[in-house]
Amino acid sequence: MNNKGKDISKIKSKIRYLMTEIGSYERYLMARHRMIDASLVEMKTLAKKRQRKTSAYYLSRKVDGKTKLKYVKKDDMDIVTRRATAWKYYSHNLSEYVKKSKEIESLFRKLGYLSIEIPEGYE
Repeated sequence: MNNKGKDISKIKSKIRYLMTEIGSYERYLMARHRMIDASLVEMKTLAKKRQRKTSAYYLSRKVDGKTKLKYVKKDDMDIVTRRATAWKYYSHNLSEYVKKSKEIESLFRKLGYLSIEIPEGYE
């Protein structure tokens, strides 16, 4: 097998590996999740930089391009924490899915260029 054939074989095996990886991200993304598209932020200070006795928690989310904070009641902390964490994992899986997809696309392009065989007289 020539060098070109070895390169093609390596690229194909890398694509197969990435396809299995992307499958796990896809399964996670397709599953049903209860989420809040926000981050949980802990505030330890009051106005004029005074310290709080206990931390307060807020949901930080983008609304119309602006960051909005919404106070989280103590009774709702558990459910809000779980749903904000679910969003964090969902976002992470989505970004990994996109990265792997782009890598697969570039490998397919390389594979295509390596597979080009121009007949004599058309070079």
